[in-house]
Amino acid sequence: MKNFTTLLFLFISITYINAQCLQVAGDFGNNLNVPMYNIEGDVSITLNTDNTITLDLGANFMTAAGPDIRAFLVNPGILTDAQLVNIPIGSLENFQFGLVGSDTVNQNGAKSFTVPVPNGIDISQYNKIFFYCLQFDQFWDFGTFEAFSDTNCGILSVEDQLLESITFSPNPAQEIITINNPQLAPVSISIFNTLGQKSVALRDVQNTSQTLDISSLSSGLYIIEMTLGAQRTMQKLIKQ
Repeated sequence: MKNFTTLLFLFISITYINAQCLQVAGDFGNNLNVPMYNIEGDVSITLNTDNTITLDLGANFMTAAGPDIRAFLVNPGILTDAQLVNIPIGSLENFQFGLVGSDTVNQNGAKSFTVPVPNGIDISQYNKIFFYCLQFDQFWDFGTFEAFSDTNCGILSVEDQLLESITFSPNPAQEIITINNPQLAPVSISIFNTLGQKSVALRDVQNTSQTLDISSLSSGLYIIEMTLGAQRTMQKLIKQ
């Protein structure tokens, strides 16, 4: 039971890691002309597997009131922080999360915004969260986070994307499962039982479609582990 508990914990952990990528924004306090506009509190960015991105403002989020404060994700390009302060948001490569505060919306406190990542952009070039009063074209403040890349975000890893394309069916299954590998990725596949023991192992499966005989396995819950390079993913399999 201990081995299975460890395996189940590993399955949950890997599923969570592959589900999303999170970065915390910092280095706020860039509005030297109007310091009360500067941002305080927790700000984080999450890249999701469904090609959306989420901005979360913590319960301790605070800034001065304004008529139309909005949040933007910005690609600074070659511009320095000192230059960014003086450039209108409309002149920067950006996309908007939404309204943070207005005459009728309290700007302080917890909020969450999820928007699609626009087509054709390179998300790895975006590392600034801008807060801006759009109505008066007034810079508010910005913070910086580590841009998402294939080294800190599995979603952007080529290997991870290849793993995501691999499926198996049916599930539940009785005797045969079919592994679908449309990208012909050299994936290794292992099936573990509830004791954490490896029941089946295949290496470098590169066929578009390959069947796997599981008729000798006892009925119950199994974990299918798929490994490609440094990336791996796990899925549950029910043997009837």
